[in-house]
Amino acid sequence: MEEEIFRDIGFSEREIKVYLALLGIGQTTVGPIAAETRLQHSKVYQTLEKLIDRGLVSYVIKSKTKYFQAHNPKQILNILK
Repeated sequence: MEEEIFRDIGFSEREIKVYLALLGIGQTTVGPIAAETRLQHSKVYQTLEKLIDRGLVSYVIKSKTKYFQAHNPKQILNILK
């Protein structure tokens, strides 16, 4: 159901997988996202960059490692406006 909503507003399949995985996992590195989505690390990085550009994901650096976090899904409403 929720995946259809993302498709309707123009998300790619990878963007949907990565965003939903990140919502479920919480703040994390790329490894757990890749494991959850079964995507290659390089594809996860590419997809995260697209989601960052859309304003749906951000990251912090801890001990020289990026930790990604999904923003509230309500941000999608801002995209639609």
